[in-house]
Amino acid sequence: MNNLLKYTLFIIITCFYFSCQNKEAVQYKKSEECTFVTLQDNVFMLGQDTFFPLMLNYVVEIRTVDNQLVISPHVGYEILKQYESTTIAENEHQIRGHLKLIKEMGFNTIRICFDRIRRTENGLCYYQSDKQKYMVSKDEKALINGLEAFVNLAGEENLKVMLLIAPPIDNSADLEKFTIAILQHFKNNSTIFAYDFFNEPLYFDKKENRSKEATIKIVNRWAYLMRKNAPKQLFTIGLAEPIEVFKWDAELLDIDFVQFHTYNPLRVKSEIFWYSSYIKKPLMIGETSLPADGDSISYIDQCQFFNEVYQYARDCGVCGFGWWEFQDVENINFDSRYTGLLNHEGLSYTSDSSHCIVGEQKPVVEQIKLSQNYIPQKKYQPMNYFNMVGYNNICIKGKIVDEATNKGIEGAVIRGWNLYWSIGQNTYTDENGNFTLFTNDKMCHFEISAPKMDKTKFDTILIYNALIENYNIDDLPNQLLEYQKINYKTFLRKNYKNIFDFDTDLFSQSKFEADLGIIYLNTIN
Repeated sequence: MNNLLKYTLFIIITCFYFSCQNKEAVQYKKSEECTFVTLQDNVFMLGQDTFFPLMLNYVVEIRTVDNQLVISPHVGYEILKQYESTTIAENEHQIRGHLKLIKEMGFNTIRICFDRIRRTENGLCYYQSDKQKYMVSKDEKALINGLEAFVNLAGEENLKVMLLIAPPIDNSADLEKFTIAILQHFKNNSTIFAYDFFNEPLYFDKKENRSKEATIKIVNRWAYLMRKNAPKQLFTIGLAEPIEVFKWDAELLDIDFVQFHTYNPLRVKSEIFWYSSYIKKPLMIGETSLPADGDSISYIDQCQFFNEVYQYARDCGVCGFGWWEFQDVENINFDSRYTGLLNHEGLSYTSDSSHCIVGEQKPVVEQIKLSQNYIPQKKYQPMNYFNMVGYNNICIKGKIVDEATNKGIEGAVIRGWNLYWSIGQNTYTDENGNFTLFTNDKMCHFEISAPKMDKTKFDTILIYNALIENYNIDDLPNQLLEYQKINYKTFLRKNYKNIFDFDTDLFSQSKFEADLGIIYLNTIN
C-alpha cells in the first residue's frame, strides 16, 4: 500500500471517528436537555411532551443527626411534635416513604419549603436545627449537602422539585452568596425544575412602602443570578392576592412564570379569573386547599373544593396546580391545621408495603388521582367577581382611567380601608374601567393600581347616600367583619350541590352608596 493510500485511509478513519464522537456528544446533550422542564407557548414541556406540574407542598426541617446536618420531614408530619427518626438511615427511609406515597397519590412535583431562615441580632442568616444554629455563610457546604440528599431522593422517585428559598433581599450579602452557591451546585440537576425566590411578598415583604420600581430592580437582580448560575432551570416567585399588583406587579417582573396562592372558597375563583385575565405570563397555582377535619368541614366538601378549583383553574388556562400540604400539622389556626392530604389517624402504606406512614389519606387523594383526565371547558366570570365576600352595607362606585388615552382601564385593582385601617376590602374594574366596591364599613383610605400601571394611594371623606330608609350610616351591622374570617358556608344555597353553589342574591345588596369619581393612572415604562 503506497503512502498516499495510507494517508487517505487515515484521514477517512479519523473523520469517521470524530463524526461518531460528535454525534454521540450531540445525542448526549439532547438527552440531557430533555430531562429539564422548559416553557413553550405558556406551557411546561419535558422534552417533546407537555408537562403539567401537579405539585404538593412539603415543609422540611433542619436537624442534627449523628452529629451531621440532615434535611428531615416537618416535625408535625406523622407523629405530632416528634421526630420519628434517630439515625441518618431512618431519616432517609422516612423521606423515601413520603416521596413514594406522594408519587402514588398522583403528584409529579413537590415544592420543597426550604425558606425558614432566621436572623441574628446582627442580621446574619441561619437555619435553626433541633440542636444548633447553622449559619448560611459558615455552614454553606453542610446545608447544601443535606439539601442535595433530599433532592436526589425526590429524583429517584421520579418527582420534579420546585425549590422555595429565602429571598436574598435588602442587603442580605450572606444570603445572596448562599443562594448563588445553591444555584451553582444544582445547575445540572434536572430534578429541580424551578426556583421560587419569595413566598407571598404581600404578607412577608417587611418593607411596607416598597415601590414597583424597587421590586423591578430586586427581581432583575434575581433573574440575573438565575441566568448566570442556573440557566437550565426556571424562575418564579409565589404571589398571593391580586393586590400584590400594588408592589410586586407580575407583568413588570422578569420571571419565567407566575405562581400564585389562593384559598378561601368565596375568593378563589375570582382571584383565578383575575390572574388568568390580566397577567399575560405562564400561570400556575402554587398553593390552594380547603382545610377539612371531617367534622366542621367534611372530607366530601374538601373533595368538591379540589374538583371545582382544579377544573376551573384548567378552564382558565393554568399550566400547573399545587396543593398545600402533605399532612395536617399542629396549629392553633384551623385554616392552617387541616389542609393536609393525610390526617393523624390510622396508617398509610406505600404500594410495595416497604413504608408505613402514620396518618390516613383523606378521600380527596382519590380525586387528585383522577384529575388528569379532565378536559378544560370555556372560561367564565364568577358571579361574585365584583363582591367576593358578600359585604352588603355600602357600595362605593368609581372609574379608573388611563391618563394618556382617557380610556377606562380594565382589570384595575381597588383596595379600601376603614378609618383605623382594621378592615379592608378589594374589587376590580370591568371592561369599561368602572368598579363597585362593596363594604360593611365606611372606607377612608384607598390604594389603586393595575398591571403595568403606576399606583395611587390617598385618603378621602365620602358622602354616603341612603338607598333604604331608616338606616343610620353609623349604626350598620357587621361593620367590623374582617373578610378573611367570613365563613363561605353562610353564603351557600340551602340545598347546595357543590362548594361554589352560592346564593347569588347575597352579593349585590347595599344600604348606602357613594361615588369615588374618576381616578387616573399612568403606564410604567
